[in-house]
Amino acid sequence: MYCTNCGRKLPEDGSPCVCRQQPAQPEQQTYTQPVQPQQNYGAPTQNFQMPPQYYAQPPVQYPVQRPITPVHGVLKSFFASPLFLITAILFSVNLLFQIIASLFPQDPAYIVNQIYSNLPYEMQFIVSPGDLYSALSDAQSGTTVGTVIGMLITGGLMAAAYWITYISAKNPSIPAAKTAGLTIMKVFSIISLVVMSLAEVLCVVLAVIFGVALAGNDYGYMDEMMSVIFVFLIAACIFGFVVLIFEIIYEAKVIKMLNSAKNAMLTGMVPNKASMFVAVICFISAAVSFFSIFGDAVLYGWIRVPLGLTSVALNVLHGLLVLQFNKMLKNAGMAR
Repeated sequence: MYCTNCGRKLPEDGSPCVCRQQPAQPEQQTYTQPVQPQQNYGAPTQNFQMPPQYYAQPPVQYPVQRPITPVHGVLKSFFASPLFLITAILFSVNLLFQIIASLFPQDPAYIVNQIYSNLPYEMQFIVSPGDLYSALSDAQSGTTVGTVIGMLITGGLMAAAYWITYISAKNPSIPAAKTAGLTIMKVFSIISLVVMSLAEVLCVVLAVIFGVALAGNDYGYMDEMMSVIFVFLIAACIFGFVVLIFEIIYEAKVIKMLNSAKNAMLTGMVPNKASMFVAVICFISAAVSFFSIFGDAVLYGWIRVPLGLTSVALNVLHGLLVLQFNKMLKNAGMAR
């Protein structure tokens, strides 16, 4: 048996448990300090958690500042030179004369009379003057507006390219000239290269077709004269083909020059020397333009004279710019 009060084993003689004989102990009271509530002044009752960011913010890209080298100074001096300024002015004047000449075309009857007066008597029966007059009239009436618009777009962009390059090179607040003008010149050079390549292919195709057509016909008593015409046309096609090849090489050299100058303006690296082939072609073109002024004046009138003179001057200036560019690189010790 066990005591129901303390759990001890009761004595075998039946006496009460010893816990009954001890005086009762007073119950110990424990004091518990009450929990003081936290006082949050102005803070929300719940903890605020930032929502998770699932998309990382991209790093800020700052433009790379390329170092300014002596090359930038040489190129700024070249594009801000008086020779380049004169070229920009003369190109704008030449564009104005082109537009004026397109707005006041010559009378087709005058052109037909001039052509027939210089042809041999036997060749005057090949093409009818009336047909030639109608063809010239239709060509003038159908192309005058389109020609003017085309000149305003293409010539205006090229003139803007010259002035953008010159003004940015003349600006003392920027260390390097802008490349936008050279980019415009490069685009038009590429277009000219593609057009001339297509013209070269077309010239060969037309020469073959025309030769086959003449060789397969019997002209009777005019066989000798037609043989002379055939030889003349073949020679003209060969000459035109050679000229196109030189013009294609010229445009390719110009594109290479513009690429080199543009890369030098962007990176500060020394550009390649300008091609002397370009300068030679410019001087040859100036000579050809000079001798063609008289023929244009006879066919189209005096309005073509200032246009021809400015074209001659432009070709000469382009050749001189090539020489000046190489000279400036040589004086700066950058020729390679």
